[in-house]
Amino acid sequence: MTCPFSNRECNNTCPIFVSPDDLNEFVVARLSSIGVMDRKNGMCSFRMLALSQSRAIFENTKTRG
Repeated sequence: MTCPFSNRECNNTCPIFVSPDDLNEFVVARLSSIGVMDRKNGMCSFRMLALSQSRAIFENTKTRG
């Protein structure tokens, strides 16, 4: 996954990165079991990604008035 702020891999340098160390074991186990998160590598926050993508779409949409 790519960090939307730097166009590089989403890792601990990305502001929306979520480390497995930031979550309790139960949440990490659940997210890992459904394939959302890697137990060792973490992930970028889906909520923040969705918000940043919707903002990018809004800013790049031209309306005629």
